[in-house]
Amino acid sequence: MAHQGKPAYQQVADDLRQRIIDGALQAGDKVPSEAELMNDYGVSRIVVRMAMEALQNEGLIDKQQGKGTFVRAQRPLRKRLSVDLYGKRPTYSPMKRATEAEGRRSEWEWQSRRTTATKAIAERLAIEPGDEVVKTAYQFFADEQPIMLSTSYEPYALIAGTPVENPEGGAITGVVPRMDAIGQHITHVTEDVNARAPRPYEAEQLEIAPGVPVITVTRTYFVDERPVETCDIVVAADRYTFSYTIPIPSHAD
Repeated sequence: MAHQGKPAYQQVADDLRQRIIDGALQAGDKVPSEAELMNDYGVSRIVVRMAMEALQNEGLIDKQQGKGTFVRAQRPLRKRLSVDLYGKRPTYSPMKRATEAEGRRSEWEWQSRRTTATKAIAERLAIEPGDEVVKTAYQFFADEQPIMLSTSYEPYALIAGTPVENPEGGAITGVVPRMDAIGQHITHVTEDVNARAPRPYEAEQLEIAPGVPVITVTRTYFVDERPVETCDIVVAADRYTFSYTIPIPSHAD
């Protein structure tokens, strides 16, 4: 234990963390037992347990009941390429297309209801607080594994009385093709991406391991300057990489 002044459990955690970063312990490798770590570092059982708890809270290791403790995979298993979602104007759900392109079965559950816009949602949709919106909550699956949560809001005045009044109740799915069907041709999409700790219900619905953060995306669809849908997307940070292609305008001669 070389670092004087630092608590023993932090020194153990620092060393194990570095071994994981360096690749000495790789994804799927079994971490030495408590007894082995006590012997290796010359510390008590409580010190080892505190070190392991710290690494688990960082999302570096995973305790499996009756099997032991293993190094978690740190590289996301899938890429969610935003450029692929709208590389061509979609004619159905781009999430379904992207998932099935990976060879996985795409499914989702949803529930829609009419409600009133909060101040925050009203600002995002450029409507008045209290105006009616259609709120739809989604849970997306790939091969029965939950992969994404999304909650969308659309101004009810925009879709009322149209064939797409119920976002998932008709033959057309996906925001862009649905809006195309009623003459609202989306021109651009904005996204704000952040990371945070998962809410308890998010951790449960997405089956997120302790210590793993979520990536959140606030996405809004526009027809010129008018927002026609806004949504909040949540994914587990260890499952996806958000990859963007940024076009550069042509050089002016």
